[in-house]
Amino acid sequence: MSPRADRPITVTRTVHRRRRRVKAVAAITVVAAAVGATGYGAWQLIEENEYLLDERCSVTVGEMEHRLTPAQTYSAAQLAAAAAELELPVQAATDAIAISLQETNLDNRADPVEEDAEEAENGDEAEAADSEQGQAPPSPVLFADGGPQWDAVKATSSTPITSEDFYARLIDSRDGEGEGEGAWSPDLGLEEVAEALGRPQNPTFYPQHEELARAFARPLTGLQPMVMTCQLSQLDVPGPDAEGLRGELQGSLSGMLGAEAAAVEGSGESAVVRISVSAVEDEAGATEDDADGAAEDPATEHSEPEWLVAQWAVASAETYGVQSVHAGAYEWHRDSGRWERAETVSEDAVVIGFSRR
Repeated sequence: MSPRADRPITVTRTVHRRRRRVKAVAAITVVAAAVGATGYGAWQLIEENEYLLDERCSVTVGEMEHRLTPAQTYSAAQLAAAAAELELPVQAATDAIAISLQETNLDNRADPVEEDAEEAENGDEAEAADSEQGQAPPSPVLFADGGPQWDAVKATSSTPITSEDFYARLIDSRDGEGEGEGAWSPDLGLEEVAEALGRPQNPTFYPQHEELARAFARPLTGLQPMVMTCQLSQLDVPGPDAEGLRGELQGSLSGMLGAEAAAVEGSGESAVVRISVSAVEDEAGATEDDADGAAEDPATEHSEPEWLVAQWAVASAETYGVQSVHAGAYEWHRDSGRWERAETVSEDAVVIGFSRR
């Protein structure tokens, strides 16, 4: 036997340090895992409650969920309301939303701030405020400038860029007075619509947006109630602007709702905007189709005014600081982001609130 075999095994200082290091690493790993689990749990708690990090509006059609950002949904609501005000078929709103998605991604490129600043420089602040109160804001710029000669080096004519001018050209085209190729009708595909309206981009680019546009056009024109939901954060909610909301809604739908339909009660977070729909005629609003005489046909489906207004209000929540919308027997709350049955029924009016429940 070797003499070394009888020697006792001694734990050296180096081995002892190594064992301590292993224990320390193990302890750190356990602590890190615990912190990670706690952080993940907190993240899940935040995401599952009102402070949502993924703000969105969505419409589910069949098994497909279609999404837009809150800003895009607000622009889509403006286009849909304009179509309803003009009593156009819902396909007109679908075409407008799809074309805007292609050309500007539903981004409003208007710049009203410059106009306000110029008025302020001229010392007309009070006059400007008085003139703006109760009026609709400038028509949003939701379309690209250019011309129908999309493949030319320089276009020789321009296309409408505001929603107001877009629908004016669509109506002219429908009535046989347009400048594009052919006449607009709700039966046309988007490629043909782009050609009929002389849009500035390659017509083959537009059809890819039709499914998404149709999903939002129907609820935003009031043809499908409660199908659109918006998940919005409670962080950095814009200050309540009841007068601004009333002014835009009244100006955008004055022909449909009437001149005295919207009223503001209270102020600040306690303010409530009440929109009466009792005077709306049965034939008003967007229609399901545009067949000859469809608008006068009692069997033709028209916008439900309370749901047009209600879903417009939800779409504008991020702009005006809306916290709740009550229409009929249902309510939308910013906290839940869903339509839920209300304890009371709001008859012939949509009630928009700015205080958190």
